[in-house]
Amino acid sequence: MALFDKMIKGLQTIFYEVRDLAQREIRFYQGKPYIATLFLTYRCNSHCKTCTAWKRPAAEEIRKEIGIHEWKLIIDKLEAEEVRIAEIFGGNVLLRKDLLISVLQYLHAKNFIIHLPTNQIGLDEEIAQAIVSTVDYLYISTDGVGEYQDLIRGQIGASQRVEDSISMLIRLRNNAKIPRLICNTTVSKFNVNILDKIVAYACSNGFDEIYFEYAGEFSPATIDCSMINGIRPSPYIVKQEETVLVDRQGAHLLKENLRKIKERYQKEPIKIGTVNIDILSERHLYEGTIPHGKCYVERNEVTIDPYGNIVACPFINNYMMGNLVSNTLGEIWNKGKHQTFREQQNGGKLAMCPHCILGVQRNPGIWTSLRRIYFQHIQPRI
Repeated sequence: MALFDKMIKGLQTIFYEVRDLAQREIRFYQGKPYIATLFLTYRCNSHCKTCTAWKRPAAEEIRKEIGIHEWKLIIDKLEAEEVRIAEIFGGNVLLRKDLLISVLQYLHAKNFIIHLPTNQIGLDEEIAQAIVSTVDYLYISTDGVGEYQDLIRGQIGASQRVEDSISMLIRLRNNAKIPRLICNTTVSKFNVNILDKIVAYACSNGFDEIYFEYAGEFSPATIDCSMINGIRPSPYIVKQEETVLVDRQGAHLLKENLRKIKERYQKEPIKIGTVNIDILSERHLYEGTIPHGKCYVERNEVTIDPYGNIVACPFINNYMMGNLVSNTLGEIWNKGKHQTFREQQNGGKLAMCPHCILGVQRNPGIWTSLRRIYFQHIQPRI
């Protein structure tokens, strides 16, 4: 009977996944957004090897950032258009403590589903209490253990901050299941050899889930070939002196390591998410490409910068399509500069898109989405 119940539950899960996939496809052709990414700041006081956001000039950012009054107007306008999911993003949003707490409380009062990634720098008890009271999914950046975390995140004490943060959050959550505490690991050449240690670390520290996401990067040449009306994109993952991607040998090692991890921990209570790497081939991994298709992000997700502008996407964040403080979403979305961007993107004129890691995390086409369902719900059972 238990086996039968398990099979029924598994089939129900697959049914809901396929149903959601069909609904997303409908929303794509409607051009109707249902997710918003709210960049409260681009400033960051981490120095991660896999990101260049921290190189932005902080003084200029502070001068232009909007406050809680403007963000409440934006949230009201999103709610009016039936956007129901919000991801609070940065930079390091903890640098805007008072704003962050107020935004979380306002979104929660309006019954948004809230996702929040954090590098933990500045996480104190007041912020942690606000998080456990409002957030549904909390992603704690954990790219290594001990000195590996410090090295990759570019901060002495980064590893200790993870332990202190998860301990405080578990205490404040007080046996509740929400928010889900997720160990979010960006996989690169710097940690491909220690992924098993990170899983063991996540288990011992009380995380509910661990997600492995692959590092992405854009070469300057690729960015140069993605101009929109004379605007050169300014993504926050740009190839530096050395690539962060794995090589051919590292790609094979990564696949093997994840296979062994899933086998070893399949009966453990922690949920291990590897699907965003599973659907990439070894060649995708070492070339830094993705199985590219149509862009759901520019259709279904509204990305708002720290100044209230709707931008093309998180990686083309200097192509501003309109300001949501002074305009409604309907006056901007599917019109004017948005339509111009869509025509270029859909026409394959943006060289960045086949290298966009969001194409795996948030942007998979139908075939890739079906493969995701297979890797998540069918392969582990056979």
